[in-house]
Amino acid sequence: MKRRNLVIVASFLLLLVLFASANASQWSEVIVQADNVETAAAAVYAYGGRVDETLGIINSVSAEMPRGALASLREDSRIVAVYVDHTMDAAGRGSGSRGPKDLSVDFPEVIGADQALANGITGEGITVAVVDSGISRHFNWSRDRVLTRYDALDGPARPHEDPNGHGTFIAGIIGNDDNDGEGYMGVAPGVQFVDVRVLDAEGKGSYADVVEGLDWVLANRDAYNIRVVNLSLVGAIGGPYWADPVNQAVEELWEAGVVVVAAAGNAGPDPLSIAAPGNDPFVISVGAFTDNYTPADESDDFVPPFSSAGPTETGFIKPDLIAPGAHIVSVMDPSSFWAKNHRESRIQGSYYEAAGTSTATAITSGAVALLLQAQPDLTPDRVKYTVMASAHPAVYEDNALTWSIFQQGAGRLWIPGAIWGDHMGEANGDMVPGEKYVGPVVYRDGNFVIVEQQGNDVPESDDYLWNGGYLWNGGYLWNGGYLWNGGYLWNGGYLWNGSSEWQLWEEGAEWQSGYSWLGDGTSW
Repeated sequence: MKRRNLVIVASFLLLLVLFASANASQWSEVIVQADNVETAAAAVYAYGGRVDETLGIINSVSAEMPRGALASLREDSRIVAVYVDHTMDAAGRGSGSRGPKDLSVDFPEVIGADQALANGITGEGITVAVVDSGISRHFNWSRDRVLTRYDALDGPARPHEDPNGHGTFIAGIIGNDDNDGEGYMGVAPGVQFVDVRVLDAEGKGSYADVVEGLDWVLANRDAYNIRVVNLSLVGAIGGPYWADPVNQAVEELWEAGVVVVAAAGNAGPDPLSIAAPGNDPFVISVGAFTDNYTPADESDDFVPPFSSAGPTETGFIKPDLIAPGAHIVSVMDPSSFWAKNHRESRIQGSYYEAAGTSTATAITSGAVALLLQAQPDLTPDRVKYTVMASAHPAVYEDNALTWSIFQQGAGRLWIPGAIWGDHMGEANGDMVPGEKYVGPVVYRDGNFVIVEQQGNDVPESDDYLWNGGYLWNGGYLWNGGYLWNGGYLWNGGYLWNGSSEWQLWEEGAEWQSGYSWLGDGTSW
């Protein structure tokens, strides 16, 4: 009898599991956009959905919708768009380094941050929002300089500020004030932080959580003097940048005066591998280079294969610049998920070594904080112009570019040139956040070609090109002298369709097949 009862109970539990699984499969997690959040929420309820969070930054709500109601919801005249709530990942990697395992940190010197620090420029008075997996209180600098915390993840209160480890590692690169005997181990040891947690213990998060975190930053930017947002995370490309909720959110922050620094991605070296939101034309998108353990010698530097390359899906040249992104040393709690799964990357105590465009992004965010302390009145467009115009492109002895503009953008980050150089332009031309733009790059006859508005190849002259590369200091596109804002077969632009051709994507048409950012299998 007891055995029969156990069988009955087990069968009942199995049926409950199967029912729950089947029921879950009937629901979709989406982001619903309308003219305002109230209208978006009303439409969700009208079709039997459940609202999770309001996302005022993009006039949307995150919701669970019955799959059978999605078509009707999309056709509702009140709705602007319905987006699948995709996953985002931390843009970091295990080091895989064969170099020496010691606590020597050279990336502040490689970008010239030591020169700023020697002149009393430490990032003091600037707050950086680290939108990531959290910042642990395990360290003196993080206990003292994290102003506040916001958790966008649903569930019980977190017993551990950063169960993954990535966010703490990133914050340490930006502002660790430990000293390795030769200088600070962070780029801007005077900055303050706000901790915006959007990634879980495995370093993953949803688009809705990331947008929620950015929404909080927008609402609280003045209260905490948030001047920089660090986004060392990546998402797949499923359409043009303007049809991505996270891209829409970062443009709102940009327009509100907050500099957004985003990872290019770790899906290189192939072209068209820039991830979201680094594919957005407004933000500062950062690729990686390595000094090859010779920080004083640039001749053996190279772009590691993992660093994503442009152009973007809408023809913009990315990344905007590159920063050190290999054998980067920073801190994390040894009990965190990443630390326990990458024991080979541990150097000593709480110090680990890692690589990726996430680390290059953090270095750039720290550099931007230094620049903003030195020149606090700079707008995001002027900050972007300044760091690009002062970057050092890698060139051969004959001044030909060593690496493609789609790999290095304007070149290596160099903060002394940004702080003390004479750079009066503005990036992004006359472009307006929230509008749709196409870049000047098309795919034709097996090559990526820079064209002017009528579709003709841009002549290889000093007026437009610099020794076969991009005239970053001249007058094309990003600095306001030339804006490719319409014209050449433009209803949507020449976009990659996932195979070997570019095709015209017409305004209002369904995205054809797109291409997915798949990573390289080693991302966190």
